[in-house]
Amino acid sequence: MEWELLGIILTGLAALYLWVFRIPYSIPHPLAAKQGRETRFDVLRGFAMVGIVLIHIHSYFQFFHPADQSVIRTTLFFSNLSRFSVPMFILTSAIFLRKKEGYWNSKLKNLVLPYTLASGIGYLVKYNHYNILEFIQFYFLGKVFAPFYFVPLLIQFYVLFYLFDKILTNKLFSRSLLLISLLLNLSSNLGLLDSILPKDYHSISILNYIFFFVFGIYIGLFYEKKDQTTKKGGVSLLFGTLTLLFLFFLILFSFGHVVDFKNHHLVYPIFFFFGVWEILPTFNRKISEWISYIGNNSLFIFLLHPFIIHLMHSVDPYSFGGPILGYIVTLILNVGIPIIIAFTIQKGKSLYRLRHSDER
Repeated sequence: MEWELLGIILTGLAALYLWVFRIPYSIPHPLAAKQGRETRFDVLRGFAMVGIVLIHIHSYFQFFHPADQSVIRTTLFFSNLSRFSVPMFILTSAIFLRKKEGYWNSKLKNLVLPYTLASGIGYLVKYNHYNILEFIQFYFLGKVFAPFYFVPLLIQFYVLFYLFDKILTNKLFSRSLLLISLLLNLSSNLGLLDSILPKDYHSISILNYIFFFVFGIYIGLFYEKKDQTTKKGGVSLLFGTLTLLFLFFLILFSFGHVVDFKNHHLVYPIFFFFGVWEILPTFNRKISEWISYIGNNSLFIFLLHPFIIHLMHSVDPYSFGGPILGYIVTLILNVGIPIIIAFTIQKGKSLYRLRHSDER
């Protein structure tokens, strides 16, 4: 069965459960927290960034040890488990999106410029022959490194919001837009739109993720109703049941049928969003702060870890102490090195500002 259809069936069962037992569920608003910004969104981005690294670690292990099926199926399990990552970034990016003065300045400075530098250096590092036309194509399609497709994808959403913000943020149209985006996303996932779109565009098609973008805007438009109470017991039972079902299918298709999941299926990322939202308050504060720090520095990790894992392709991951230790070391290096670079740059900026303020 197509995974997208299975997800729709499970979602239908969950919706039926909520309707039968009359369980309200309030959507969390990003500005509903006392501190002015809901930090759980940063934690979600941290999870998503680690998830993206885990997806690429699977490819790294598969490159060296395709015949070691027990290890490859285990890395596939963690890769499939992490397929919520890109949709989660799209969703959380849309939540705080506002059209205001300097809209494009911040995007150019904080996204386009770092991406351009990383793409230029990455092209020189990764490829032996250089062709300006090839680089331009790779740049706009995000092909210099495999994960770079996310930047052209995100920029398209920024353009879409800039052009149609009055429609996208109109509460009168919000539910209709949510339904339309759901149908478009589902059609794209099932391959119904593939023949219409150019083949090279498929990987950066906004139709693959448009529901997550519109859903993020939807969350940003509405505050929680303070008089609305959620029946925790019913919701916990629902999430618990769906978690067991998902883990069952995840194990079945990772260790049994060996299926590499797509990263733009509709159901799992949304389930992950609400599921983690429920359990985050129970997390250890220090752990939450660490994951939140990863989320806040996700751009560094996103742009730098492809360089690290590309260079690591000259080293067998088992040389770090076997498959288990090799997996852990690879994860630490791909998250830790960019974090250290981010910390160093931020510390340097702080010292620069402090020195200049003292001189004044």
